[in-house]
Amino acid sequence: MRYAALFPLALLLSCASTERPSTDEPTVGPKPVARAFDVPALLGLNADQIAQPLVSQSIRPDHDRTPRQTEGGRTEVNYTYWRDTTALEVSYDPATLHVNSYFLKTKSGHTPDLNTLLKLANVSRYDKRINIEPVPALDNAGVYSGVKLVPAQ
Repeated sequence: MRYAALFPLALLLSCASTERPSTDEPTVGPKPVARAFDVPALLGLNADQIAQPLVSQSIRPDHDRTPRQTEGGRTEVNYTYWRDTTALEVSYDPATLHVNSYFLKTKSGHTPDLNTLLKLANVSRYDKRINIEPVPALDNAGVYSGVKLVPAQ
């Protein structure tokens, strides 16, 4: 009983002596970009066929069925699909449902790195099935407002 007062002290010392302070600092690197859309998987599908896999992946559709005239005199309609803060705008001919182009943009409106937009669309710069047209921001030429992806003919 005479050493009972030292028992809590011995317990504390045994716990404290096994722990060593960490000298490594955690590395904070760039967060990897997860794809939002799989544009190559959508190639060859018409506007109605595209809607089925996208809506089943918890993507919010925002349909604008108002036909517009393009500079070439064609009529087109745009469907916009949102996943988190990324939008995929699908432009197609309402008569044939043939997809003319895809436009990928972020909700923030500007992205300094084109590679980030391409990763969000799961598109490689070297994919011969897609023509990539970066769209620079109007107010700042150093950033992009989005990227237009046109299926190769």
